[in-house]
Amino acid sequence: MSAAAGTQVAASVPRPFSFLRGFRIIPRLETFPRVVTFAQTIIGKIAILALFGLGLYYATWLHYIHNPRWIVQICFLVAVTALPQYRRIVLALGTFGWAFGIWWQWAERPQIVQAGVSVVCAALISLLAIRFRNTWFGRRPVATLLTGFALTVFVASYLPRGGSLRTLAFDFLPVAAAYLWFLAYSLMDITAKNRDSVASQVGAYQPVWGSTATPFPKGSAYLRRIEAKNPEQLAIAQLKGLKLLAWSLVLDLFLTYAYTPFVHGYMGIPFYEFVFHLSLLRAPFKWYIGWASLISEFFERMIEFSIFGHRIVAVCRMAGFLALRNTWRPLASRSIAEFWNRYYYYFKELLVDCFFYPAFMRYFKRWGRWRLFASTVAAAGFGNAFFHFFRDLNYVDDLGFWGALAGFQSYIFYTIVLSVGIGISQMRERNTENLNWIRGHLIPALCVSSFFCVLRVFDYTFKRYPISESFRFLAHLFNLVS
Repeated sequence: MSAAAGTQVAASVPRPFSFLRGFRIIPRLETFPRVVTFAQTIIGKIAILALFGLGLYYATWLHYIHNPRWIVQICFLVAVTALPQYRRIVLALGTFGWAFGIWWQWAERPQIVQAGVSVVCAALISLLAIRFRNTWFGRRPVATLLTGFALTVFVASYLPRGGSLRTLAFDFLPVAAAYLWFLAYSLMDITAKNRDSVASQVGAYQPVWGSTATPFPKGSAYLRRIEAKNPEQLAIAQLKGLKLLAWSLVLDLFLTYAYTPFVHGYMGIPFYEFVFHLSLLRAPFKWYIGWASLISEFFERMIEFSIFGHRIVAVCRMAGFLALRNTWRPLASRSIAEFWNRYYYYFKELLVDCFFYPAFMRYFKRWGRWRLFASTVAAAGFGNAFFHFFRDLNYVDDLGFWGALAGFQSYIFYTIVLSVGIGISQMRERNTENLNWIRGHLIPALCVSSFFCVLRVFDYTFKRYPISESFRFLAHLFNLVS
């Protein structure tokens, strides 16, 4: 059957609630020519900035996601809207201004010094990679960087406790870890002919629109590709940013004033952390209470994650970068691989760029179709565990390297199951053309969501429990233990 015929068959299958398909809470403003034209005028830009600033101010004081940098972001957006031809320079100045100006008032002075040293080291490593691009470091810059960082952490964990050298090392390394993956993207870009200057690339490390250890949105090469090239593209990007901020406000209001009061107040479902703590204490609770808390936490975290990502990407779009959403309709996923791509897009992209592509292009070439599976395990398994283990270095300082690794066993198990599930999902070919909506969409989506919901029991990085406790809680959900 041809693709066109398949599309016609799929379109002919009746779908429930199809009459709501054209309904949108927030209209697609970027598709209205008059709105796009108005957004290119001075009055239109002022109006968009004013609405975005008002929304950002209101979003700052909502319960779930607090943003202390909103004033800096508004000033940055005003400057970058007025001077779009100097967008990257304004971005660098805004990022440096936030990191070394605002932090000077709100953060501890030593942290500022460590951040400055980390940025300088990142710039030096980038320059060395460019200078020695024909050496092993130049050919394998990311692998060399990650190996060197891991060895540095390993050696630091054996320094004498209480000594000034160990204290200095574990004061500096967590700050350096916050810039590690930004530097990795810069090293991937050293062979590009149109690469940005080192200063411009460093100016996008922990950018003013916000980020985590995962770069939002990726590195300088991606920013060059999605940057608005003319006033019309800038207007469209800003309208999309305004829409995304509005959508994050809708989700935040729903979570704060509807979901949480109803689920944890009216229905009386306890928070998942509390129920898991009861399991640790061997305190009795009903198995269905465990399921209710786990399912409610699964949806709550998903909404919170959407709010968090939408706010960052909204500011990025307002700055003139047409970045994709970080989270986009994960519950509509019909495969494990699709869910992983939709739930945390930029983290998935980081693992793909740093682990999947190197493994796929250099290794497993004789494995045939298993080459894709092995590369997926390398990214979603090993790369995922590597990222989270070296992100939280306070555990290495407190427990030692091997003790921290032993305490990480539950998350390692999570990454193994996740990577195998994604690999099998990618290798499995599904033909849903002739299936109805229930069999082709609803049942696969429910199965995928159930997989990630149950796997959430092992998805813990900030608290280190033995894996036996996670299995015990899982057994309690199936009423196998009291």
